[in-house]
Amino acid sequence: MNMKKDIYDDASLIKKSLLKDLSEEDRMKLEQLLEDRQLGEVYDQLSDPTYLKKQFMEYENYSGKKGYMVFRERRGRARRVNMIRWVAAVAAVWVIVLGSMLWLTLGESGEKEVPPVASKVIPAGEKKARLILADGTEVEVSKTGAHVLKEEGVNIKYENGEISYETERVSTEIVYNELEVPRGGECIITLDDGTKVWVNAETRLKYPVTFVGEKREVILEGEAFFDVVKSEKPFIVKTSFGDVRVLGTAFGINAYADAPESYTTLVRGKVSVETGEADPVIIHPGEQVVTFKDGKMIRQEVDVEEFVGWKDGIYVFREKHLGDIMKTLERWYNISVLFEEEELRELPFTGNLKRYDDINVFFDALTRTGDMKYRVDGNHVILYIN
Repeated sequence: MNMKKDIYDDASLIKKSLLKDLSEEDRMKLEQLLEDRQLGEVYDQLSDPTYLKKQFMEYENYSGKKGYMVFRERRGRARRVNMIRWVAAVAAVWVIVLGSMLWLTLGESGEKEVPPVASKVIPAGEKKARLILADGTEVEVSKTGAHVLKEEGVNIKYENGEISYETERVSTEIVYNELEVPRGGECIITLDDGTKVWVNAETRLKYPVTFVGEKREVILEGEAFFDVVKSEKPFIVKTSFGDVRVLGTAFGINAYADAPESYTTLVRGKVSVETGEADPVIIHPGEQVVTFKDGKMIRQEVDVEEFVGWKDGIYVFREKHLGDIMKTLERWYNISVLFEEEELRELPFTGNLKRYDDINVFFDALTRTGDMKYRVDGNHVILYIN
């Protein structure tokens, strides 16, 4: 099993215990975990309110600027360090547990006021898209209202930002519709065969109103999650990086045209990724294919929630650089993030963000870690060191 995944699972288990949120199954797992003497000692410390209070005080005196300067000095000097698993687990525990408790202590208790650093609240995206019919007619799809259209023997219903297709009569002609989801938008669409697609911000999806012939084929530019209905007809997603071929499965694709690589992440079933430049790569649940512009592919094990959690309303970041995180958030919140210090892009971040929270929640959490600050100018967010 992936070591990094083990670490975060163990840390999450300890966090649940400290917050009194353990199921019976979790309790049994925790007892087995704490058989490790050294990890057990750390758990005892985390259970001691006096010890935690002391750690919080030290945390408050920590200088983010000093930490940032150390980061700059060490940047570029790669060091390989052999770490015993329990040490890594303890580090993960501190990240998750202290992060959660500091959030509760500083953000909700009211014991310490945190002055606002930005007057403008930037809300999350919402359900909105543009549907382009075969004759070029454009229909705005929003989160309100219910409407029914007809296109070549197919009823197209859209309501609350979701679109569905239902065939009234079989057609032998392939007629395409196209869905455009802008920055700050999302849309859910159920295709003619029952396949459900969650379409993320700044994404285009082109598809037949009804699938005709021996295959089901759609064209994607951007990011979407597919829950494909099983059929003898293969379901093919074509992107600028290559094709993803399935029969019936659930998977996510991130394939923005301006990115250097695409990601195909499998949740259920089995898929084949093809570029024409190399042999097809078949992956199983919990695996991912990274595809590059030159057709090369890499298969790897991943925590799928990091790549498809957005569909369920949560962003999961694991040691991800701040610059990469901002690319994701820029699309969803329809903002532009500027770094006054370019090195800030390389800072790693671990944590979760509720997709429908205002983005200020995320930036406020960042500023609590030290001297990093932000300010809002229209739709621009500027990150800097105070």
